[in-house]
Amino acid sequence: MRSLLRLAPFIKPYARRYAGGLSLVLFGVVLAVVSPLVIKAAIDGLQEGELARPIAHFSVALVLLALARGLLMFRGRFTVIAASRSIEQDLRSALYRKMLRLPAAYFDRNSTGDLESRIINDVEGVRMAVGIAVMLSVSSGLMTVLSVAAMFSIDAKLAALTIVPLLLISLFTALLTKRIYRESETVQERLSDVTTVAQENFTGVRVVRAFAQEDEQIRKFRTASSAYVDANLALARTRGVTWGLMTMLIEAAVGVTLLVGGMGILRRTLTLGDFTAFTAYQFMLAWPVIAMGWVITIMQRGAACVDRIGAVLDEPEEETPGAASTKSAPPRGEIEVKHLTFRYTDDRPPALENLSVKILAGERVAIVGRTGSGKSTFLQLLLGHYRPDDRTVFLDGLDVNDYTREALREEIGIVAQDTFLFSDSLASNIAFGAKDEASMEAVQEAAEASRLAADLSQFPHGIEQIVGERGITLSGGQKQRTSIARALIRKPRILLLDDALAAVDVHTERDILDRLDRHFAGRTCLIVTHRFSVVAKVDRVLVFDDGRLVEDGRHEQLVDAGGLYAQLLKRQRLEETLELG
Repeated sequence: MRSLLRLAPFIKPYARRYAGGLSLVLFGVVLAVVSPLVIKAAIDGLQEGELARPIAHFSVALVLLALARGLLMFRGRFTVIAASRSIEQDLRSALYRKMLRLPAAYFDRNSTGDLESRIINDVEGVRMAVGIAVMLSVSSGLMTVLSVAAMFSIDAKLAALTIVPLLLISLFTALLTKRIYRESETVQERLSDVTTVAQENFTGVRVVRAFAQEDEQIRKFRTASSAYVDANLALARTRGVTWGLMTMLIEAAVGVTLLVGGMGILRRTLTLGDFTAFTAYQFMLAWPVIAMGWVITIMQRGAACVDRIGAVLDEPEEETPGAASTKSAPPRGEIEVKHLTFRYTDDRPPALENLSVKILAGERVAIVGRTGSGKSTFLQLLLGHYRPDDRTVFLDGLDVNDYTREALREEIGIVAQDTFLFSDSLASNIAFGAKDEASMEAVQEAAEASRLAADLSQFPHGIEQIVGERGITLSGGQKQRTSIARALIRKPRILLLDDALAAVDVHTERDILDRLDRHFAGRTCLIVTHRFSVVAKVDRVLVFDDGRLVEDGRHEQLVDAGGLYAQLLKRQRLEETLELG
């Protein structure tokens, strides 16, 4: 339960609301405990022959107590549950903000489905713990204390005998608590697995169908779902044992009451009113005891959820130690790399090794090489998605680690190979890249520069066309051109194109590059590409191989050198010849 203490900062703003709601609930419990005393007085009065006047008063008193208790419980319950909903909202927002600030490496290690499960299912589990479970814990606790006190005031010996089974329930509950926590944690993990499989298949449904893998993915989902069911059944068995023991011991306590209490009535050491009130209190205790099992399950599940959420909140955020801003001086767009070596993890070989290069402001540079040679990694380091060693990567003479990430990315635009679009209009997707609110004129200009404007007539709503999830209604080329427009509207000093023209034909590619000459003149542009047709439009070509920069020069120089660049160019031309056939 110590895990739940982590929620203190989220609960504190609603402490008064909690106090008010719980106070109302507790007053309702007090009124509930008073009712058997009224019944006791009425029955004893009947036995003594006092019928007319007292019985009417007792009846009215019971009705008023019931009404007051109902109103108090309603208002108190509503207040506590409303507070728990507010905590749920705050916690989910905090978790979401945290996720957006985590480094790219974190998302490399964790699946989208697992993160979705934490932000939806785990937060809901916390809400149940701080809402209904807290309310039941407090109300049941007070009801237990007051009922036991009332029972001892009626007959201490009988109360002592009937309390023994309740003490045994507490013992069994304590023994099962850790097991319930472990099984609750397993349930949440298995639910995360189910969410992950479903999310992957919904996102990649076209790939699944293209390779006729529906049956295999159904089997995979069934396996994850079965594991989730098994985890729930294990928890249900433990809960069943808990509930079974509680029911058995409660019934045993009732049996003791009937035997000992009945003998007390026969011996006239106990009145019928005493016996009735005592039995009423005993049945009142049944609900707290039963609720205890439910509360423990909810609390343990909540603790497991808090631990899973805490694991995310404890992750170090993307490092932003720098205080430099690109606004402190006019940005030029000069890039210099000195002896850069970078690994994604310590157990993997270097993605880049001893890389040194200087790119002048305003230069247009193509980066080519075999797959996995480190080209995209180089761009990700420039953008700050991964942190390079200090004094290895410089922008305008300043270490990139001295920039805030916001300042760094404000002057760098990127078009990734894996294009992502939001389920919104084309205009909104383009405007997403703007530093400030973008005008429709600026959106149209960016669409024109990326050659997307030529396709707008195909859409019923033009630039306001909704593109669907991940841009599913667009062709690959249209998605890439939308992504290019999104980067251009930012007007960055440095533009990174990570194989961003792969989905367009050669003619469109040349047209886009010509437009970049006009709209992006004087700005630095790095183009990662597998197409050698691009190199005619650049000032220099960098050739990467196995994480190293092996060649650097103009197209003609590299062809004459006969190195890796010439080999790759020759191979591509041969492949094109074979395709034409």
